[in-house]
Amino acid sequence: MSSAYLTGGRLNVGLIQEQARKQLLCLLEKCDGSKAIIWDQSLAGPIGLVAKYNSLEEYGVVKMYPLHGGTLMIPSNIANVIFISRPQLELMDLIAENVHGEEGKRPRKEFHLFFVPRKSLLCQKKLQNRGVFGSFTLIEEFKCDLFPFDNDLLSMELSGSFKEFHLENDPTCLYQVAQAIQGLQRLYGKISKITGRGPAASKVWELLERLSKEEEDIKVAPGSSVAIEHLLLLDRSIDLLSPLVTQLTYEGLIDEIFGIKYSKVSIFCT
Repeated sequence: MSSAYLTGGRLNVGLIQEQARKQLLCLLEKCDGSKAIIWDQSLAGPIGLVAKYNSLEEYGVVKMYPLHGGTLMIPSNIANVIFISRPQLELMDLIAENVHGEEGKRPRKEFHLFFVPRKSLLCQKKLQNRGVFGSFTLIEEFKCDLFPFDNDLLSMELSGSFKEFHLENDPTCLYQVAQAIQGLQRLYGKISKITGRGPAASKVWELLERLSKEEEDIKVAPGSSVAIEHLLLLDRSIDLLSPLVTQLTYEGLIDEIFGIKYSKVSIFCT
């Protein structure tokens, strides 16, 4: 069931949350027995927006740990160790360290890897080079491109995308944006008008055109109608000053002082 606060806007954002939640639980169902999840630290918060811990518990998750190097300290009664990670090469090194550290321990555990949002051939090759690729029983995709923060706010949580595209000339993030928009069209119907400003926006539009031709007719979810009439793509590079402006709301003040992350704020008592 999607959260009530996500369904009250002009667009039922709860559909995105529900789709992602069902997909994650379906992946967990493939791993029979007790489970420990090892999170890429950039994903633990965002995925908490689509699947609460009590839902994961119902599907056998008894422990959750942040991904870091070295040996895992996982209880012997855990049957499955599930890594949930972005497809980044440096994270594959950490995962390989964890798997190597568990080799030879009894009882033997099953290892699984869920890439978010998609698999990477380079990452799989990295795991092969580290000698752990064959240790995984399942290597799957958790296709969650968008995380719902509110009934009118979605985020892809790609914090390094500006640097990757503009400084490193890596357009991977733009392909992910195009895939996310394509996913929106499957849920809410084809967007009739798309406009944009900036070089990144132009490339996203080109990728969308290519994806649309490959899919031909977008398969829209049953019972859905066109809910998004106009999509506006704005490249961050056309306005670099706005993020530097002081926030002039109570929520902005809390964010400036304490920091709001994944719709939550942590305040330490003294």
